[in-house]
Amino acid sequence: MNMERTYNGTSILDETPTGYHITIPVKKHLPVIIFLTLWLVGWLMAINFFGSSFGNDFHNIINGKLGFDSLFTMVWLVFGGAAGLFVIKTLVWYLIGQEIIMIDHQQISIARKNDVFFRPRIYDLTEAKRFHVKEEHLEFSFWGQRNDLSLFRNRGSIRFEYGLRTIKFANDMDQAEANHILETLRSSGYLTAANFD
Repeated sequence: MNMERTYNGTSILDETPTGYHITIPVKKHLPVIIFLTLWLVGWLMAINFFGSSFGNDFHNIINGKLGFDSLFTMVWLVFGGAAGLFVIKTLVWYLIGQEIIMIDHQQISIARKNDVFFRPRIYDLTEAKRFHVKEEHLEFSFWGQRNDLSLFRNRGSIRFEYGLRTIKFANDMDQAEANHILETLRSSGYLTAANFD
């Protein structure tokens, strides 16, 4: 029997002269990637179908002949276009996304590389309390009872309280790796006992 090799994790911790730079690649969920890709293929076919009739509908609108079918096509293209862009953004995130965490003695910043609508956030470490790990797995099923769109939620394994809000990062990270990151930050002095109370 072959013995299992130890898992070294996916995150990259780099200590710099000013703090830690942590890069966490997004976990690749193959069923999600397949589902979103198939959804996009269907979406492109529908855009092609509805888009071909848009020229006629646009001509009718200019001539003042706005019928129900023209209105339906325009509304579908607007909402369908927005949904398609959101799915493309999500698919790109699942394929090449990375969380970038930078921490020094005063602040922690959380950014997402290759996530179009996410703006970097900076938090004051003196206000960041109760750093802890809580693993929350992605529960994705094609058919089932789940209705909460967990595919799009932040399931960060490392969490802390900032005022009356819980901040999460390290999406889908194993508990052992998340504990290792917190212990590294604590032992190096970037997180203190006050950050864990």
